[in-house]
Amino acid sequence: MKSLFIAFITMLLLSVHAHAFMNSDNGYEGLPEWSNFREFVKLQQEEDERMGISYMISGGIAAVGGVVGYDLSNDPLSRSVYALTSTVGIAAIGLGASYYWTGNEYDSFYFALENSSISLQEKNRILQRFLERERDKRESRRWIRVVTHSLIAAANFYSASRETNGDVKPVFVFLGTVNTVLAVSYAF
Repeated sequence: MKSLFIAFITMLLLSVHAHAFMNSDNGYEGLPEWSNFREFVKLQQEEDERMGISYMISGGIAAVGGVVGYDLSNDPLSRSVYALTSTVGIAAIGLGASYYWTGNEYDSFYFALENSSISLQEKNRILQRFLERERDKRESRRWIRVVTHSLIAAANFYSASRETNGDVKPVFVFLGTVNTVLAVSYAF
């Protein structure tokens, strides 16, 4: 029972971590004015560095904890969860490194225009077109996430309905519930 509790806590932490990652689509919502956009990009670059460090630290803790938990556990279900935890931890380290060293989709656009010789008026015009396209893409990504989490939830609930092992069935229900909550959160 203790290992099942640990598995649930681990899955909960991973789900929260995954939701934070999936919900990190901070788009620029201001006016298409270059000076405002410049300030947004500077703040976003600082946030990307902080988030990158955070993911690398928490991912490192999860990876090490998963390996240690795996080695200390004899229960196959717990070992599977610990293996998954270390795998997600390593993925979080990679995600953090990506945020820290490469930033976000605005960085290259900003760099290209900031260091160009075009006028402020032209920058504002180009920025307006770029932001229109980015808003459309963000909306598409949002609905893709709704559908993806809905399908994952359905697959987990289906697996729970077919599972005969009483220790495994709650894990599927939990994963189905988490993904249902994520799908609903993206829908609004």
